[in-house]
This record gives sequence, C-alpha cells and structure tokens, in this order.
Amino acid sequence: MFDVIRSKRYWLALLLVGAIIGIVSFALIGIRNSVKVKQIPVALVNEDKGTLSNKIESKLRKKFNGKDSKIKWVSPQKDGFNDQKYYGAFIIRSGFSKELQQQNESLKAQIISQKLTTLQKKEELPDSAKSQLLQAKFVTQKPVHPAQIKISINQGMNAQISQLLSQALPQIANALSSRISAQQQSVLSKNKINLSAKSWDLVSTPISVSTHESNKIEKNTVNGTAPMLLVALAWFSALIPSLILWREHTKRSASKFLNATTITSQLITGLVASILSATVGFLFVNVCFNLTIPNPINFIGLMSISIFVFYLIITCVLDWLGFAFYPLLLVVWFLASSVMSYAPEALDPLYRKGIYSWVPMRFSMQTLTNTLYFHNGSSTTMSSLLVLLIIGFVAAILMYSSGYLKHYLFTVRPHRKINN
Repeated sequence: MFDVIRSKRYWLALLLVGAIIGIVSFALIGIRNSVKVKQIPVALVNEDKGTLSNKIESKLRKKFNGKDSKIKWVSPQKDGFNDQKYYGAFIIRSGFSKELQQQNESLKAQIISQKLTTLQKKEELPDSAKSQLLQAKFVTQKPVHPAQIKISINQGMNAQISQLLSQALPQIANALSSRISAQQQSVLSKNKINLSAKSWDLVSTPISVSTHESNKIEKNTVNGTAPMLLVALAWFSALIPSLILWREHTKRSASKFLNATTITSQLITGLVASILSATVGFLFVNVCFNLTIPNPINFIGLMSISIFVFYLIITCVLDWLGFAFYPLLLVVWFLASSVMSYAPEALDPLYRKGIYSWVPMRFSMQTLTNTLYFHNGSSTTMSSLLVLLIIGFVAAILMYSSGYLKHYLFTVRPHRKINN
C-alpha cells in the first residue's frame, strides 16, 4: 500500500506537478497581475510654435513627466509611425495660437460692442467712443475658427494600446478645450454678454479635436490579434514536423550519433516542410477564413522563414537533448505567448527583460505585424528578420556540432581514458 508513496517516481511526479503549477501561475496569473500601462511613447508635435501653443506644450510635458505616467512624450521622428517609434501623436496644428488669439479678440470686441450699443440706445454714448464701437463691430464680423489639435493613432502597432490612446489623447485635448471655454464663459458671465448660437458653439468648443488612424488594422484580422495567432500557427507548424522528421532521421541513422549527411537531410526536409506549411497556412487563413493579407507572396515568404527557424530551434533541442526535453518547448511557447499578448511597455521589467526580450517568437510576430498593417514599409521588418536568420543559423551550427561533440564525449573520450 505504501510502496507507491515510498517510491522515488511518486515524489518526482509530485515535484513535476508543483513545477508545472508554478510555471502556469507565473505565466497566467503573475504576468497578468503585473501588467500596468505606463510610459507609452507618444509624439508631442507643436507645428504652431506660437506663444499659447508653447505654453500648452510645456504644461503637457510637465503633467506627464512622472515615471508612473501612462504617457511618455517623445520627439517626432522621420517615419516614426512606420518604424514604430511611438504609438500615437498629439499634434498642435499650425495657426493654433493665432486662432485662440482671434477668439479672445472677438470676445473682447463683442463685450465692447454690446456695452457701447447699450449706451448708444440710451443716447449716452460719447462722440469719442463712436469710432471704438465701429471698430468693435468690425472685429466681431471677422470669421473666427476653433484652434486645431490632431490626434494620430498608430493602430497597427498594438490593438489594445491604440484603443486606449484613442480615448486618452482626445480626453487630454478636450480637457484643454474645456479649460479655455470655462475662462471665456467666466468673462462673458461677469460682463453679462449675450451671444448668438453660432458664437456660443465656438465658446463651448474653442479647440477642435480630430482623430486619425495610421497603419489601420483591417476588419478581417481578428481585431488586431492576427499576428499573434499566426505566430502560434507557425510554431505548431514547426513543432509537429520537427518531431516526426527527427524520429525518422534517428531511426535511419547508421550510428547513435547523427552525422553531417543526416543533419543536412534534416535541414532540407525541414525547409520543404516549412514552405509547404506556410503555403497551406495561407490557403486556410486567407481563402477559407477570409483573413486580410495585403501581400500574399511576402506573407508566405515570412511565414516560411518563421516556421523554418522554429523548426531549426526545435530540432536542435531534439538533436542535443532528445525527446525527454520535448515538453520544454511547449513551456517556452506558453511563456512566450503570455508576454506577447501585451505591449512590451505594459510588462513588468522582470517579464519584459526575462522573457519577452529573448523569445524568438516576438521577432516573427514583428515581421508578420508589418506585412499585415504597415504597408508603407518599416525598418523593423529587416532588423527582426535579421535576428530570426541569425537565430536559425546558430541553431543549424549547433545541430551539426551535436553529432560530433556527442560522439567525442560518449565514445572517443571514454576510450582514451580506458587506453590510458
């Protein structure tokens, strides 16, 4: 009865269960509990450079200067949206200060005009004030427009963050507009001035806020989660063939250790399987499920590279460590998928530096994100692709070295010790 409890395998199984629970808790609960949106880079652009716009820019920078601030103002860069330097832009448009100044001048003119008109009706208006009345009426007849603030959202960069910014940035602009409106209404109230409906509209909204989305997420891209799902498709498209081909090659190998010819065969068969998997994957996601893919050839090429690199990583682990460590690859994917669901800025430093920074899947997701949403090109595509290729090259070198080193460690070296 107690033989099972006394056995080492029982306690090893309990230890394994505890480790699995710990990893799952770490990935599912720990990461989600630590997610906090802060220091999201947003470009603050002042196209006006007037006195009022400079004051507003300065106040905005001071207001969001803390380390725990959700927004981090950054300077605009050339191709900053396409190169994914920031998630959005808060743009004070040219003529901003001039429009606000004209609003204030029109407001003063209306106050003067109504007060002097009242005196004129009572026949109490001095002759010296008649020219002032004419000038005030002339100013009130000039067209006055609201100052302009434009909000640009880099939607393709991250669906969750873009949704957050599309609410937060207009709120900041509307708060500025409300503050200026309150000041103007206070002046009107003190002077008991009556305005037309059109004039009241301008006083109510002295700043007009427009929102524009760049690198849009298309409708049929699973609400912006398509890159993440495609990486999952690429990983599992590599996970299964790598195991099947590894077992097939080890069975056909003349010795216990894989030689260069066998490794080369692994590479060639893996490459063919990767291209085939990418093509079949495209047919399913695009033709069957109507996923929007702007450039099919580019997509199949990037998917093929991702699958092949993943295949090399998985096969490298199998060549070196064997099937016993195959479940480790599932753990790696589990951890990677947990952190890739969020923007890196929202992750705790432990998860961002400890997991997100080194998992190869994030580079694959970057290339797929770019081909789906960034149609004008992005420098991050080449950099991410280069990292993937380097990872694949290193994995291939390790695959070739596995047979020689294992042969040396387990055959040549022991024989030398016996002979000595």
